[in-house]
Amino acid sequence: MATEQSPVEKLERSLGREWNGIRKARQTTTAKRTLLDGVFQGKIARDTSVVLFGSIAREEMTSGSDADWILLVDGQAVPEHEDQKRDISRSLAENGFGEPGSSGIFGTMVGSHSLVHEIGGEDDTNSNTTRRILLLLESLAVGDPAAHTRVRQQILNRYLRDDRGLLYGSGRFRVPRFLLNDLTRYWRTITVDFVYKQRSGAGKKWALRNAKLRISRKLVFTSGLLRCFFCHLDQNAVGARQDLGSRAEA
Repeated sequence: MATEQSPVEKLERSLGREWNGIRKARQTTTAKRTLLDGVFQGKIARDTSVVLFGSIAREEMTSGSDADWILLVDGQAVPEHEDQKRDISRSLAENGFGEPGSSGIFGTMVGSHSLVHEIGGEDDTNSNTTRRILLLLESLAVGDPAAHTRVRQQILNRYLRDDRGLLYGSGRFRVPRFLLNDLTRYWRTITVDFVYKQRSGAGKKWALRNAKLRISRKLVFTSGLLRCFFCHLDQNAVGARQDLGSRAEA
């Protein structure tokens, strides 16, 4: 059976081009994903997922790619989670992945409560906002994906259920503006933080940060906007709106 082509491959074919670098990166990513699935399958606690972000989630891995990851906890906190965090870091290093950045956003445990319930307000830190948006738009679970799938669904439920007066009240499915506004806030956050990181890092990694802001970060933001704006074009969204509306009224 032929493998279904990705959108990038379809574009490549329609333009009559050969993007060998992109194809190689996708092959590298597929091999690394398979490797990590085997490494972590059955080796983490229930109600947790090892979640990776960045190039491995975008299928853009190269030999120099690092691993931005979190141990996502969606259940009771237990002391063993700290041991698992260290084991995850060691396993990634043993399999050739570089350490995540020093910002503290990645390479740590993250509970689902803050991601779902602390949207907006003083408790919604830049780190929490970044993790939440990337969890929706650019994340990959390796090993057991159950917690990852569950938390993503609950975050979306929160955005849609709280969009009262904007999402509901018409016969069609409108743009989910609560989610749209948070995506915009994420973009504002990373553009402002770019200057702060340049100053605090004395210009180190300037070229890499600049390239990421201009390309990968901008594409993540754009993909989120498109998902919001295309809601009214998706016939399945009408049923989703009605289902969420009936649950919110119950």
